[in-house]
Amino acid sequence: MKKGMKLITLLIVFSLFLLAPAFTQEKTITLGRGDNWQDLITREYLDYKSGRWGNLDLVLEDFEYQPSDKTDLLLHFNNCPVADGAGFYNVKENKNNIILSEEVKRYGRAGGGFTGRDQGITLSPLQGALFKEGNLWDDFTIEFWLYPMMLNDGEIIISWEGFEWGADRQRPQSMRVVVRNRKLHWEFDNFFVSADRKHFSYNLSGITRMLPKIWHHHLLRFDSSSGMVEYLVDGIPEVVLYTTEKGGNRGDIALPHIGRGSDGLFTIGKNYTGFLDELRISREFVKNAGLTRYRSFSGRALSRVFDLEYTGTRIKRIESIFQKPGSSAVNFYYRASDYFERQNRLETPWQQFEPGSELSGVKGRYIQVMVELFPDGSKEVTPEVSDIRLIYEPDLPPAPPAGLHGVAGNGKATLYWKSVYEEDVSGYLVYYGDSPGHYLGEGSDQGESPIDAGDVTRLEITGLENNRIYYFTVVAYDSTEPPHRSLFSQEISLRPSWLFK
Repeated sequence: MKKGMKLITLLIVFSLFLLAPAFTQEKTITLGRGDNWQDLITREYLDYKSGRWGNLDLVLEDFEYQPSDKTDLLLHFNNCPVADGAGFYNVKENKNNIILSEEVKRYGRAGGGFTGRDQGITLSPLQGALFKEGNLWDDFTIEFWLYPMMLNDGEIIISWEGFEWGADRQRPQSMRVVVRNRKLHWEFDNFFVSADRKHFSYNLSGITRMLPKIWHHHLLRFDSSSGMVEYLVDGIPEVVLYTTEKGGNRGDIALPHIGRGSDGLFTIGKNYTGFLDELRISREFVKNAGLTRYRSFSGRALSRVFDLEYTGTRIKRIESIFQKPGSSAVNFYYRASDYFERQNRLETPWQQFEPGSELSGVKGRYIQVMVELFPDGSKEVTPEVSDIRLIYEPDLPPAPPAGLHGVAGNGKATLYWKSVYEEDVSGYLVYYGDSPGHYLGEGSDQGESPIDAGDVTRLEITGLENNRIYYFTVVAYDSTEPPHRSLFSQEISLRPSWLFK
């Protein structure tokens, strides 16, 4: 009795197993981590940094200066040898006197470190550069980020020396930015020339004493329409003067002039100990200098469209490992569809989601994700995204029907097969033909191959030729649109005959 009960129990369990839908395993697509974000097709104002697991994290791009048609000189100090990003100067550096530091920087990959020795970096102007001999300047701006280490009197940040030929003598000219009493002094000797060829010298001294090992932005700008020279530290004006004969905002204006006897060479970092970053000279009066580490708007990255192989695939959730320190933020979006439109994009609207949350009712063969990073309120802190993981469950085709067999008749064949016990199976297609593996049959009363049998498991095909052999197979299909089709069932052959009833 007990053995009988065990046998019945096993039969019930086995029957339930047969009736249960096929098990579908979760699959995962990972962006980031070890693939260096290779599946991103668009990246706006975003960059990479070394992050978790020694791989690249997605972060906001530094607000690094970009050259424009008004840029005369731009030194990023990102790479060695140092090069002018505007292309107007040849840079000669002594590799023993400058180092590039990825730790001490304001923007970009590195900052330029100076060792306090004499040489520093020498720049030679090319055609079109402001410091080319004989040039008369209009508006200009000189700016840089400074991270001093010593603040010794006499340390020189920028130095230029030249001369102008006079009627009977050479007139020396110079421009220097030098440290005195822990403040920056801008010294212009015979640098400004009036319309009647008079030379003027001006000195500007900052108010705020600098502290070592702190980044500060220094900017000096000149407005040729008014003769105003203004020196700002971290965007705050420190001193203003006018290059007029009486020193006010009225009268003839003296303009910067590079003498024809000058070779135009000037030096950066002579006797200076510390770091420089983003040294820029512009042919304009810069009104709004970028002082924050990041821009005020967001950065965005867009993935390629992923093909999940089967329509109706369930998108279960999208996970991510990320950090959003302070008031920084990260927004995540997806769009999914069973149809893939042109130009590597989906036309369905974007849906915002919380990483890790279950997505209810989201299905599609194709999916695309987008991530948006926002800086904190001070625009000094960036979020970091280490990876994005798409977890989905493919809507696989049904299993092929089993147990196909049939009976030949007079001009007909009757086929039988077993049901496929999967909840979304909605019907069967019967294929027929006159050679093995080739199911291109035609001429039956039910139509050409394949014949849609609906959700039944028996089909009588009439209108067949007697004494001709036919080969049959059956395919199951589900309720998705377009439907998934199973593999072919086993093939059988039947030969109708007038001898059969």
